[in-house]
This record gives sequence, structure tokens and C-alpha cells, in this order.
Amino acid sequence: MSEGKDPSAALDSSGVQSITSWLSHLIDKMNLDKIVYPFLVIVGLVLLLWIIYVICRFLIFRPIAKSQFAAKRKGFNQLLESRLLGSLATVVGIVVVDILLEVVPLLEADSLEIAHRISNALMICVIAQMIVRIARFADAYYSSLSSVNRDHAFGGYVTVGSFMIYAMAGVLVVSVLLAKSPVYFLTGLGAMSAVLLLVFKDTLLSMFANVLVTTGDLARVGDWITVEGTSADGYVIDVSLNIVKVQNFDKTITSLPTYTLVQNSFVNWRGMYESGGRRIKRSILLDQRSVRMLSENDWAPLRNIPLMDEALKLEKESVSDNPECSEELRITNSGLFRQYALAYLQQHPKIHHDAMTLLVRQLQPTENGLPVELYCFTTDTRWAFYEDIQAAIIDHLLSVMPAFGLRVFQAESDFAEPDPISRKVEIGVDSLVTFEAGQPPSPA
Repeated sequence: MSEGKDPSAALDSSGVQSITSWLSHLIDKMNLDKIVYPFLVIVGLVLLLWIIYVICRFLIFRPIAKSQFAAKRKGFNQLLESRLLGSLATVVGIVVVDILLEVVPLLEADSLEIAHRISNALMICVIAQMIVRIARFADAYYSSLSSVNRDHAFGGYVTVGSFMIYAMAGVLVVSVLLAKSPVYFLTGLGAMSAVLLLVFKDTLLSMFANVLVTTGDLARVGDWITVEGTSADGYVIDVSLNIVKVQNFDKTITSLPTYTLVQNSFVNWRGMYESGGRRIKRSILLDQRSVRMLSENDWAPLRNIPLMDEALKLEKESVSDNPECSEELRITNSGLFRQYALAYLQQHPKIHHDAMTLLVRQLQPTENGLPVELYCFTTDTRWAFYEDIQAAIIDHLLSVMPAFGLRVFQAESDFAEPDPISRKVEIGVDSLVTFEAGQPPSPA
């Protein structure tokens, strides 16, 4: 052995040459056709790649991932779901096949070069896929942390990054197959950038909008959103790169470009569900001609109504400092009704009492009557139950109004009153039902 040569390299070279010579001798005995032989080589290498993939993924990587050590760690389950092991097994197979190309005999130099180009192109695609899957695995792991606890926290960045990685991989694959520098293709893309921006305008807008929607947590799958100017009013069922799908309450599906959520305003009802309270903001219109002062004689029948003591107390406190009431305490039937409604809501078991706003107020009188508005929050945010609670409260207050000598305003119809005096409502409690202790008042 001459000086300056690596003994191990010489040994490896001799080993490869011996294997190649043995295969050449074997092929010569088989008398294979020049056209059939390359085809058999391709089939054999593809079959070998598949065998290596199956061995690495199912006989090496998966048993490790499903071992007792891995089962105790959540990250390994996410690793399996990301299919990163499949990409790793493919990389091992391509490397082995690329090495074996040097051993296959009787391949022309041009055929061998083309085979290496294809092998390198496949390696670029698989590595790009592996990088994307690593990013998705990192996103899944980060999203599962207790401090984050939401799906696809980095979904937008992963989507945009995937688009860029696959675009770069496409350029590299073409450059490898054609044996050209990537700069050659990038120069051509630069000249076509204006056309590409015009063609992929919506895709680019949606791509960056997806980053804002997912990283800013503007909308998630399962959120109830209402988008103004569209028919979207329901639950989000999918947030993809280009499209946001919303299932409306009638089970129809509205598809919106993702950038719609960034360019226009929309309502996300998630905050309402997370707070545990759903707002009631409903007004009862009083006929202003039925509003009057109450005398001491009017109080006597009213005292028999449950919660009336609390309502009287609240009303007296509200007018006690009024100079007009210094000589004689004057209370109106509308004011007493308003305080009764407040006392009723304060003891209602389905209304938030402390954590959220609770009030009953008068609004600006109009030609349609005097609005008395209820503003409170129910403890049940489910739609059907919320509507039942709201309806029961309004029904009760409407039925109890005649006891205060009040009349609900209603637009005139073709009904002819026999006597205008029928508008007057006398105070009485005969129509009221008694209430059980600890239960909210309810109409008969």
C-alpha cells in the first residue's frame, strides 16, 4: 500500500468493487436485456425502499414509541399523531437506496446520474415534509400546555411556514432535476412576481389573516361567531388557510374567506360562555296615562304581595332625600313597580346577583310609552334555557302590573272600547297568587 492513502478507504473501495464484480457476473449469466435491466433495477430499488420504510417505522420506531416509558409521556403520543416517524423512516430508506446505487453494476453514467438526481429530489421533498411535521408536533405540544390550553396556538405560523418551506422545496427539486442553480429559477420568479401576486392575491391575504386569527386567538373551532354583512351566525367548524366554515343555527354552512374576519368586525360569543352569564336587556312599555301617586290607602293591599316590603324599602330610600317629599312621602306606582322588579330579580335563583350588573331602570319616555328596562345576567348560558328564564321573568312582571294600577302600552287597534273609563286600572291583589317560601314569584 502506497504512502498517503487511507487503509480504511482502500478497504471500502475494494469491498464495493468485489460486490459490483459479483453482481456483474451474476447479471451476465442471466443474459438480461438492456431495456429490461434498468426497469428491474428501478423496481428492485423501490421495493427495497418500501421494505426499509416498513422495517424502520413499524418494527423499530413504533415499538419504541409504544413502550411503557413512552406511554407515560404525552409527548410521544403527539409524536405518533404528527407522523414524524414515517418521514424519518423514509429518509433512512432513501439514504440506503442512494448508497446502493453505487453498487449496482452495468448502469451507464447518464442513468446513474439521473437516478442520483431523482434520489436527491425525493430527499428534499421528504426533508421539507419532516420540517413541517416537526413544526406541527411543536405546535401540538405547546398548545397542550396547561398555561395555553387551546388548539393550534401556533397554527397560523405553521401554515405560513409550511407554504414557504414547500415553495422552497419545489424550487430546489426543479433545480436538482434539471441540474441548474436555484438562483436561475428565482430570477425567473422575480420577473413573474407581479403576475403571481395578482393570481394568488386571495391566498396571500388569507394566509397572513390566518396568522392573525390563530395567534391572536380571534376565533377557534367551536366558537359561536356573528359576522356582520354575511349570513354567518353559528359555530365555527373549521379554520383553514383560505376558508373559515361556520355552521349556522339552521344547520346550513357558510364559508368565508379567512381575511374577512380581519378586514371586517365580527362578534365572538366565547366570552359570554366563559363568563357564565348571558345578558337580559328587555324593556316593558308602560302606558304613561296610568302612572300616578300612591296614597297611604293604596299601600295596604300592596303589602300583602310577597317582596313588596323590600320594594317599598328600596323606593323609600330612593325618594327619602327628595325635597318634594319632605312633608309627605310620595311614591309613584311606576317607581314602586320598578323597585319590585329589582327585588324580584335580586332573589331569582337563575340571575347573577353579585358578580355581574343587575339593575332596573327607566329610559327616555316616547310616544310608545315609558320603557322600564331590565338589565341582568342569567346563570345559564344555554340558548333554550336562557330564553325560558327571560320569558318567565317578563310573563310574571306583565301579570303583576295591574296590582300597581299600571297598564302596558299597546298600539291602538280596531277594537272599540265600550267606555274610555276602562283604561283606568284599579289597584288590587285578588288576581295574584301567594308565593312559596324560598321560591321566586310566578303568575297564576
